[in-house]
Amino acid sequence: MLNPKTVVRMTGRNPEITSQPILELSEATVRREGQNILDRLTLSIREQEHTAIIGPNGSGKSTLIKLLTRQVHPLAPKNGTPAIRVFGKKRWKVAEINTQMGIVSTDLQDKFLNNTKNGQTSGHEVVLSGFFAGLRIFPYQQVTEKMHQQAEDALKRMDAESLSDKMIIDMSTGEARRVLIARALVTQPRVLVLDEPTTALDFVARHHFMQRIQEIAKQGTTIIIVTHHIQEVIPETRQVILLQDGHAVFNGPTNEVLTSEKVSQVFDHPVQIQQKNGLYDIMVNH
Repeated sequence: MLNPKTVVRMTGRNPEITSQPILELSEATVRREGQNILDRLTLSIREQEHTAIIGPNGSGKSTLIKLLTRQVHPLAPKNGTPAIRVFGKKRWKVAEINTQMGIVSTDLQDKFLNNTKNGQTSGHEVVLSGFFAGLRIFPYQQVTEKMHQQAEDALKRMDAESLSDKMIIDMSTGEARRVLIARALVTQPRVLVLDEPTTALDFVARHHFMQRIQEIAKQGTTIIIVTHHIQEVIPETRQVILLQDGHAVFNGPTNEVLTSEKVSQVFDHPVQIQQKNGLYDIMVNH
């Protein structure tokens, strides 16, 4: 058994990927109530390096998402290197970064669905709000005809045109998820980050939903999926990072990391990983 603080990096990085990292964490540590939720987490993701970040509950996945959305901030590393860089920058304005990195999290969905005022917002208006990095469109914010058309195009891209006039509070979980991804895509970001994207979807809805994500990946948007569901790893995924107790324990090419031995170690239970045509499934041993 490896020490959980030991990071195992594989050497089979795809030689086609030569761009600069779009996301870098260097010994990023996030403390809460005296505990390290992320503990010197180091990782690097390059453009077109579709990545799955997988770990059990309590591994630090939610905190990682909050780090990207600037809801939490890392401690300064002792070596003086910036703990986080996005598109090569250590400082950025949230509104600016949102045009290049679309993030769809469970927190965001809860904010739209659980707030009465936000819930009475149509799918079209939800997507439009993505231009302004907010939950609502205020009277002083100017919406152009081009923005309206881009919103409809983004809904179409997620097969959600029929939800344009529907209030988000009246949508199913899967419908709301598609609309929120359309919202993230409306600014044509370089990166799409998805937090537990198929939670609460049945297996048919999950299948169709993940097909849409595959299409987005093929069209050139870098996909980062943060999840504990092995089944959400799309065939286009080039890198997998396994989290445990805030550490990236394994990090490398998908087929080298998603093995029964490594996943069993990270989830602290014996499992069998099966792979067919680039799709993964998991069986829990008793």
